[in-house]
Amino acid sequence: MLIREKLPQGYIYPQITQIPENYGEFLATFRGGHTLDDNVNATSIASTIHAAMLKIGVNSGHLKKTNNLLFPNGLMDVFLTKEGAELIQTAVDRKFSAIATAEAYNSIAEADGELHPYVGAVVVRDGQIIAKGYRGETGEGRHAEYCALRKINDDVDKVDLTGCTVYTTLEPCSMRKPGKTPCTNRLINGKVARVVYGLADKDETVFGHSTLVEAKIEIGVFPHELIQELQTLNQKWSDSRRAKKGIPPPNDTSPLADVSYYKMGTPMEENTHFFVRPPKDGGVFYTIEDASKDVLAHGRSIEEIALEWHKMDKYKVIMDKLVRQGSGSSHRFLNLT
Repeated sequence: MLIREKLPQGYIYPQITQIPENYGEFLATFRGGHTLDDNVNATSIASTIHAAMLKIGVNSGHLKKTNNLLFPNGLMDVFLTKEGAELIQTAVDRKFSAIATAEAYNSIAEADGELHPYVGAVVVRDGQIIAKGYRGETGEGRHAEYCALRKINDDVDKVDLTGCTVYTTLEPCSMRKPGKTPCTNRLINGKVARVVYGLADKDETVFGHSTLVEAKIEIGVFPHELIQELQTLNQKWSDSRRAKKGIPPPNDTSPLADVSYYKMGTPMEENTHFFVRPPKDGGVFYTIEDASKDVLAHGRSIEEIALEWHKMDKYKVIMDKLVRQGSGSSHRFLNLT
C-alpha cells in the first residue's frame, strides 16, 4: 500500500525483497500503488532477483516508479500500469480464483430446510493471502466474505482492505435482513481496491456489481472454466433464485398450515379451504393450494410464502367478507409478517 504518514520510530519500511519472486505476483503487488524503501542500488539489494524484476517491470512499461511524497529521497512509490495489469490478469486471477473455489466446497448450509449457495472468499494483499473463508465457517448463515474479514479483525466493520483484492465465488450481497450489513457495504467501507467474483447472483435484490462500480472499485470475473464449475456446484440453489415463468406444479406434501373460510348464511359444506405445502425433495417452491390442488401462490422460503398467505387472508376477510375458521397451524404463518 502507499505510505503517506511517517511510521513510528523503530518500524522498518517495506522492502522489495519481501515481495514474491514470481513475476506475475510481483507485478500484482503494485496494483493500486505500493511504497518501498528506495534502496535498490545498495549492494545487497541490487544483486537480488527482486531488483532485477523491478528494473524489467519499469523498462517494459508494466510498472511506473515515482518519488514518494513523504520522503522523496528515501522511499519510492511503484504503480502497476494498465499494460502490466493486462499481462497478469489471467495468471494471478486464476490462482486466487481457484483457491476461493476450493473454499466454497467447505460451505456449511443453515439448518432451515432452504437451499443455500456454496461460497468461498479469499483476501489478497501484495500478492499474499491474508485471509480466506467459506459460508457458515464462523457461524450459521454468515457469508464467506464476512468469515474471511473476521479473521483480519474481530470487528468486521473496521477491517482495512486498502490495497486488497477480494476473490469471492458469488457476487457480493447488497441487501440483508434488518440488523445485518451487506458484504458489498463492508468491502466499500474497508476501501477494497478490487473485487473479482465468479457467479452473478440471479436474485433481483442483489446488485453488488453495480454498487461496487458506482463506488469506483475495479471489478474482475473468474476464468470461464471456474465459473462453469461453480454453476454446476450451485445449480439447485441458482435455479431457485428467480421464479420460473408460469406457475409451479402443486406439492404432494403434508401441509404446514391450513385455513377455511365461509360466508355468513351459507352451508358449512361450502367452505373454502387453503393449504400451505412445503416443496418436495429436490423442489424449489412452497405453495398455497386450494382443495383441488390448484396453486394460488408460491414462494422460495417460509418468509415469502407467509407473506403471500397473509395477503390472501387479508383479502378474504376484508374484501370478500368471509369468516376465517382456521386451524391453529395457520396462525404461525399469519404472524410471520
